[in-house]
Amino acid sequence: MKPEEYKSSNYLPLNYYPWPNLVNPHIAQMGRDMDGWIDNDYTFLTALQREKYKKMRLHACTACMWPDLTYEQTIPCNRFMLQYVVLDDQLEHSSLEEIQQQRIRCMAILKGEQPAPEENALYKHMALLRDEFRAFMPEIWMNRFINYFYKSFRYGIELEHSFKITKQPPSLTLFKVLREYSVLMHPYLVLGEIESGLVLPDHIIEHPVIQKIISLIVRVVAWQNDIHSLPKEMAKGTEVFNLILVLQRDYHLSLEEACEEAFRMHNADLEELLTLHRDYREFGEYQEHVDKFLYYAGVGLQGVNTFYLQETDRYLHGGVGFAWPEEKLPR
Repeated sequence: MKPEEYKSSNYLPLNYYPWPNLVNPHIAQMGRDMDGWIDNDYTFLTALQREKYKKMRLHACTACMWPDLTYEQTIPCNRFMLQYVVLDDQLEHSSLEEIQQQRIRCMAILKGEQPAPEENALYKHMALLRDEFRAFMPEIWMNRFINYFYKSFRYGIELEHSFKITKQPPSLTLFKVLREYSVLMHPYLVLGEIESGLVLPDHIIEHPVIQKIISLIVRVVAWQNDIHSLPKEMAKGTEVFNLILVLQRDYHLSLEEACEEAFRMHNADLEELLTLHRDYREFGEYQEHVDKFLYYAGVGLQGVNTFYLQETDRYLHGGVGFAWPEEKLPR
């Protein structure tokens, strides 16, 4: 198989997952909101980058992943979708010290500091979404969201940096650990608790079965992303954090063989999380909370697959739809 012949839909077609494929009824207004933020607030980006972010239609990802949110609830979720995607993208060429500074500043704002007047939309929107979430979510949820943001940034964006610098991929064993964090899914995962209105208490979220289910959900999202984003990453030529590329280099596989193995790993993790949920039903009064948590995680998994296939230019062949950083991220 030649790179230009690759189609992610051959592996993950529409409606692949065993959850409903839904869309939030407020999707049109969500798109108008996000385009307005990009045009009016994200002015530190170049005109070309802003246009590409609009064509990515990231609001549709929010709408497909969380179809049952009210319009009020969509606002901070949609705002976070744009903020974290842009932040991650535009740190692509930054030094480790610069990346760490971004994490420290974002954490300070999430914990209550106000952005300075000269700071850009990444910080101002983080303060806005913090206040918007606090308006309708309890403190236990806010603390979980902030903690998951920290973990995904600290152990995802930061730990993959050294591999990007050396352009040497980690072993498959190490990659499987690091990729759970570099896919940046943990803070998005808890947005499903907004839809259900059922927030898992700490002693349930820390249960080993739930921790394993979360790990598997995040891994499935990571392998899904690696399958869909491969055309963009092959175009760059220096990408090392993609399961298919790691498999090729670790085991000297052809592109087709690596794709088949990645698909097998994706399906094995998906089957394991479904089996765990089916086989362990000992959460007592919190069983409904757990069931809803997995249901909305599954709806999100189905929804982001739909987004990749139908809604976005982000992962086009040749990387032409990606907003590559043009200079170091300004404050």
